[in-house]
Amino acid sequence: MDQNPVLELQDVSKHFGGLTAVDRVSFKVFAKEIVAIVGDNGAGKSTIIKTISGVYRRDGGRMLFCGEPVEFHSTLEARRKGVETVYQEEGLIPQFDASLNLFLGRPLVRNTLLGRWLRIADYKTMRMETQKLLGSVGIDLPNLRRPVTGLSGGQRQSVLVGKAIYWGGRLLIFDEPTNHLGARQESNIMSLIKRIREQYEVAIIIISHNIAHVFEMADRIIVLRNGSIVGERSRGTTTPNEIVSMITGLSS
Repeated sequence: MDQNPVLELQDVSKHFGGLTAVDRVSFKVFAKEIVAIVGDNGAGKSTIIKTISGVYRRDGGRMLFCGEPVEFHSTLEARRKGVETVYQEEGLIPQFDASLNLFLGRPLVRNTLLGRWLRIADYKTMRMETQKLLGSVGIDLPNLRRPVTGLSGGQRQSVLVGKAIYWGGRLLIFDEPTNHLGARQESNIMSLIKRIREQYEVAIIIISHNIAHVFEMADRIIVLRNGSIVGERSRGTTTPNEIVSMITGLSS
């Protein structure tokens, strides 16, 4: 494992009025590593990832990305640096096909003088790029022209994952990636996440309530309670019972 973390949080805090949502949280995430952040509702998981991804600005502490101190003022700024967040089906236009969703807001234009001047979208190249990308991670969509509203939940999630990869994410954050999926789709998404970790050498954070899925995917598990880290374990040195105990406060 690379000894230089892709992401490092140092005593990061976030307050909303008199409420402390995140209290002096510190952790690191390395390339080719999957880190799960778990905890009950209100533990601070969503606030942490929104602070990392530029939705919120932290009130204290430091954040380093690829060794450099950063302060993201927006999600766009975070994405430009290489932080991509995949929410459950958010960011997809149901009436658009996979390629239009992949290039949403960042379309490829025809590589001709007129195409570049008039910004004429190159739909053929976008479909070819989409097919090549999805194929590289084992995803087969027989009809790329089909609106994503007609795809399964797992296929739609795969398009979101592909979108994050294509745009050069160094850190991928998945918020409940297997939520509301069938058993086969859950298995496909978990396999996909593990595969892209190896193939693209990215750092990955997952947020999940499903402890079985956490143990299937994660290399390391961070437990939050009331905005603070109450435990951190490598997968091979802990058990689901211990993690649940830390989440509920029966053990720390």
